[in-house]
Amino acid sequence: MPAIRIENLSKTYRGGWRRKAGGVAALRSLSLEVQEGEIFGFLGPNGAGKTTTIHLLLDLIRPTSGSAFLFDRPAGDAEVRRRLGYLPESVNLHDYHSGRGLLEFYAGLTGIPSAARAGRIDELLKLFNLEEAASRPVTKYSKGMLQRLGFAQALLHNPDLLILDEPTSSLDPVGRKDFRDILLELKRQRKTVFISSHILSEVESVCDRVAILAKGELARIGTLQELSAPKSVKLVVRGVQEALIGALAATNAEISLARGETTINCSDEATRTKVETLLAERQVPIARTEVATQSLEDIFFSAISSKKEP
Repeated sequence: MPAIRIENLSKTYRGGWRRKAGGVAALRSLSLEVQEGEIFGFLGPNGAGKTTTIHLLLDLIRPTSGSAFLFDRPAGDAEVRRRLGYLPESVNLHDYHSGRGLLEFYAGLTGIPSAARAGRIDELLKLFNLEEAASRPVTKYSKGMLQRLGFAQALLHNPDLLILDEPTSSLDPVGRKDFRDILLELKRQRKTVFISSHILSEVESVCDRVAILAKGELARIGTLQELSAPKSVKLVVRGVQEALIGALAATNAEISLARGETTINCSDEATRTKVETLLAERQVPIARTEVATQSLEDIFFSAISSKKEP
């Protein structure tokens, strides 16, 4: 059963300061699924429709058309809300509490039994390195501390699905590493995590699959391996004669010699086929193959540049 199922979801904003003929289409016929236990990256430039999608999943706004389901129940269903944790991009917490007091307040709202609250709060304060600041007023917290406290609040009731909107925007490098470690532990526990982020390196390091949104439409979706086209292929051979090097040069491959090895860089599949055919004809074995694939950044910019204005 998918943790998230989105079917032809669309949202058009009409009226107000965004008034425009026909309204502003923030999301157009989005369909995707996120499986239970998956860490799923949701990417796109500003204005792509990411936050609109999250607000639709949380039932904070209503779709113009289409449907969203969490654990096969409509978004906004009371049972689903109990299984959901959410960290917004801008963390606005009740700052008249201390850190511990705030978590105690939310523990009551989420229905955690009184006897279990102190232990759970202590666990999260330790997990997010907030033990020393637990009794300090939230007004004295830095942006990074507020981000960590907001994440602790989202995890408080041990949800099955976490929706995180730019969760590391205020964290320093140490905090970001801790965040990645926490996500991997949640994955080990078979929790589902849906992350919207601009920090592509973090998404690349933890996500099982990614979706890239551009101008309100789904541009790409899949694992990094599925989305990454080879940029080039290097074939390394040993003991190549000068006559063969001349023949290889005619294939348009780039050739370099070092330490008794010849490296043949093939920039496209057609060149690779020519080189492999030539080597097979000359009975020259390939010692190893090195494939340079696209990074998530390459995939991201390729996806958003392919979307033209509607």
